[in-house]
Amino acid sequence: MTKQSSSANIQSDTFELLTLPSITLEHVSQPAVRDAVQYFDPDLITIPGPRNPKAHASVRDTASNSPVVHPQLSQGGRHIQHYRYTADTGLHEAPNSAPPAETIDVIAVQTRDLLGRLHAQLISDERHTGSDAATFVIVPQLTVEWDAASLSTTLPSAADLAALAAALPEPVTIFAGGQPAEYYHEWDLQHDHTAVTVPVAGLGATERDGSQFAQYACTTHGRVAAEAVDPDEFGLRALNGIGQATATRLQQSGCRTVEDVRNLAVSDLTDLSGIGRTTAERIHAHADVLDSAEPLVLTNKTPVKTRDDRPPLCIDIETDGLSPTIIWQFGVYDPATDTHQAFVEKDDPTDPEPVLEAFITWLLANHDDRTLLAWNGHKFDYKYITQFLQQYLPEYVDAWDDVWTYDLYKWAIRDENALLPGRTNKLDHVARALGYDSAGTGLTGAQTAAAYQAFMRNPEGSASEPDWERHEQYCEDDCRALWHVYHAILDAPRRDVTDSGTGGASGQQAGLTDF
Repeated sequence: MTKQSSSANIQSDTFELLTLPSITLEHVSQPAVRDAVQYFDPDLITIPGPRNPKAHASVRDTASNSPVVHPQLSQGGRHIQHYRYTADTGLHEAPNSAPPAETIDVIAVQTRDLLGRLHAQLISDERHTGSDAATFVIVPQLTVEWDAASLSTTLPSAADLAALAAALPEPVTIFAGGQPAEYYHEWDLQHDHTAVTVPVAGLGATERDGSQFAQYACTTHGRVAAEAVDPDEFGLRALNGIGQATATRLQQSGCRTVEDVRNLAVSDLTDLSGIGRTTAERIHAHADVLDSAEPLVLTNKTPVKTRDDRPPLCIDIETDGLSPTIIWQFGVYDPATDTHQAFVEKDDPTDPEPVLEAFITWLLANHDDRTLLAWNGHKFDYKYITQFLQQYLPEYVDAWDDVWTYDLYKWAIRDENALLPGRTNKLDHVARALGYDSAGTGLTGAQTAAAYQAFMRNPEGSASEPDWERHEQYCEDDCRALWHVYHAILDAPRRDVTDSGTGGASGQQAGLTDF
């Protein structure tokens, strides 16, 4: 177990890849596609899944100034698209010349049959990539095969993918179009009797698990972190209180976008069948929130109480899963001093007590009079801290119970005290919508849990040891994102939604009441 007072910032240059699966675009309105592109503002858009000219046209019409990768559209099965990215030049189509070493490359093949041809081009110097930054290869319809009888999985074209990874000095990451957006696995493959690790991330074009839109932060180290959002969270369905039936009625009345709703008077909304006054007021207020990208507080209640004028400590934990056997990382960010404290179990993942004791003794000895703030803490962070203390360190339970703990998610979402501009209520989505600039670790919560599970299975093996600095940075990033959201809520206008939407199509709102 180790602790530290602050984490080094390991942010690297990243580019943003947005995936809009073709099978999903068939059922999504054009305003919803436009909304998704504007919300994510990607560097590059890819359309995985089956060939679909209509889907491609829909995206090109919406994102006329952004590169769109849909190599399946080409006839003849020989199409390869190649783009390059640097922080200075942005993303552009690759010329047939050697790039600077720090260039990130994105290569999309039309079919798996072209992987061999791509490999030949790379080893013959017919095609060049940056040697010091990752190369990402998009295979639009690649799907991991599952054998139910043997309970095993097979990666199609594994030999070709291993050859690609072995041929290049930089990290190579594969995007599998047919895998769910949350899929990420590092495959251990063989090439010329040598072990090759090939990370594979899903692009979400799957009917089995529900196809999603997703944005990927892609780093120079080949890491990817997916922000997956259901397509129903864009367009009219993004608004609080609008389901499919209401969206259909609005569209039939000529109201197709969030902006259209925002320009309606509440009385116009209530004229539609099935929309009462309270629902209409909330719909209209949420339209304001999405348009402004600023939260709206609906109460004069404060989200957090403190014993003095110091801000709350922002806390986040990392576990080995949703039903944890260990809390292996505690992260605490103190906005008063702009420092982060990390407690990480690096030595014995079978014993949850040392890291737990390090955290609780530090907290009680130094900050017993401070308020703690978490996101969904009552359902996760505080819940499991209490559970583990009761099991391993019961002598500290009473003192822990005396600590003031608050849950910003509960206050804003469950207690309906605020409307937020995130398309989901996950912390990273809300923080992103509020302008938070993440550290770009290329990690998700599921990936941190999976990494620690691998360490638990083989704690003595160097290959299974997580990149501790990177995982500490991920936890710190969540703590800082929480502070960003909390600060935005404190600065947000406080309004009574019953006073909104009185201006009608003119867009002028009268009678907005501050508490």
